[in-house]
Amino acid sequence: MEDGTISVRSWIDSAKLRLASNGVDSPGLEAQLLAGHVLLVNRPWLLAHAEEPFPELAGESVLDRRLNGEPLAYILGYREFYGRRFAVGPGVLIPRQDTEILVEAALSTMRSLNVPQPNILDLGTGSGCIAITLKLEAPTWNVTASDLSQKALEIAMQNGQYLNADVTWICADGFAGMDSRKFDVIVTNPPYIGLNEPLAKEVKGFEPHQALYSGDTGLEFYLRLSMEAKQRLHPGGFLLMEVGYEQAKTVEELFADAGWTHAQTVRDLAGIPRVVVCTNENEDLVDQTAV
Repeated sequence: MEDGTISVRSWIDSAKLRLASNGVDSPGLEAQLLAGHVLLVNRPWLLAHAEEPFPELAGESVLDRRLNGEPLAYILGYREFYGRRFAVGPGVLIPRQDTEILVEAALSTMRSLNVPQPNILDLGTGSGCIAITLKLEAPTWNVTASDLSQKALEIAMQNGQYLNADVTWICADGFAGMDSRKFDVIVTNPPYIGLNEPLAKEVKGFEPHQALYSGDTGLEFYLRLSMEAKQRLHPGGFLLMEVGYEQAKTVEELFADAGWTHAQTVRDLAGIPRVVVCTNENEDLVDQTAV
């Protein structure tokens, strides 16, 4: 390029090297996404206009943020989840691909119930990705979503409006402050990190701690759920919980001790037990642990 300017291709190549040296897992993809964010274009446009001039100063600004550990989703302002784009920002937990396993398990569980219009609660909704996805995948179901954070709820409501999902939103700390309604299914991706567990800088330094940390052991919220959630379910209702690495067996035992029946444990694509499903039904169920 003339006059010392830089092309789209050159900036992406340079950014890729710098991201790679900083330990980013997919440096090429991230470099393209950052370039597209600066230019307000998509990746196909970048490929077709690789020799176009690039605003290097603006590019350096977003690249510096990423190199300093800020999550890519916060810089872009969104994260893809279940084939849809959800707005995110500081103060809102970024949706993870693992949580799609929770959505799949919830859809399967709800469809197995003999309830024409089940009532579903997404407890601790964050960006709203679980509640909104469930509503869009099953429009006749009644979906309620709650969160302690008003900031998170505001973004969740914006996502619901943008994606045209009719979800009922409630600001509540767990079940405290929620009315006495009961549900057929409760789903939750709760905080399950112990205070002393190591986390990546971009998680620990930027994402909301109340959505990450449960307490000293990481099991505190599950203990609370085991005591409080049963009376919030109709008889034969189900509670589906995302769990952390190596937590599934402990969570199963914790809920068994509280009088719940273990219905199923679902593994993620890496074979890690990711979702524990319990029921408040008193009669014995066959353990359907997924392998």
